[in-house]
Amino acid sequence: MTAPSSTPSGHTALDDDGFRFVVPVTPDPDDFDRQGHLNNAAIVRIFNDLRIAYVQERLGTRWTEHLQAEGLVVVAAEVHVLYESEGRPDENYVGSMRYVRREGRAAIIEQRLVEATAARAVARAWVVQLLARDGVVVDWPDFYFDLVAEVEGAPTERRPGFRRPWGPGE
Repeated sequence: MTAPSSTPSGHTALDDDGFRFVVPVTPDPDDFDRQGHLNNAAIVRIFNDLRIAYVQERLGTRWTEHLQAEGLVVVAAEVHVLYESEGRPDENYVGSMRYVRREGRAAIIEQRLVEATAARAVARAWVVQLLARDGVVVDWPDFYFDLVAEVEGAPTERRPGFRRPWGPGE
């Protein structure tokens, strides 16, 4: 008889950390470099795909229809990635994201990619997301963060906008 593992699965660990959007991630074979490691650029693409999946799977069509009707574009103004360990082709992964706060017109997102079985951290990202129309940053409509609150289980903290040093901050 085998003793149960004391290491939580990646999905459980992310859920325990407060992430309400956790999904399996399947890298493409081309996402691995010649050394057999998950490529850094592929991880950035995976994080982008997670943000798109969050909208499609959790927020529904109301938001995407609003973007089209109003001529709006969601912009990743800053993407900061911390590579924590190598990912290998024989591993399985789960990814997650959540809205951390709003600062003025910016939405701050945290994302994680972990190995699915042992929950080993592979990478994390902090993203500053803006909403723009014709190249000009505009305010997010309140209903968007109402939808996000339904996914996250709580309203997104709102702080006044201010200029801060470049980087992920706190």
